[in-house]
Amino acid sequence: NANTGSTTVGTATTEFHTYTVEWSADEILFVVDDTTVYHTFVNDASTPFNADFFLILNLAMGGNFGGAIDPSFTQETYEVDYIRVYQ
Repeated sequence: NANTGSTTVGTATTEFHTYTVEWSADEILFVVDDTTVYHTFVNDASTPFNADFFLILNLAMGGNFGGAIDPSFTQETYEVDYIRVYQ
């Protein structure tokens, strides 16, 4: 039911980046290092931008979306430097 988009950040696993979500009643912009990488269309009843949202940070592995996990994989670090929320 969701509208989705994707982008590849080539150095996402080797360098820190600034990820930004600019959310208004009219649209949502997704930005990486000050470059807009995806924006949603105009607000409508099926995707209400003016409703409450939650911010969830997780690392999901495997499944239909992420694909198979290398059998030799044992562990990795998921590191977040900081999160800021402005209102």
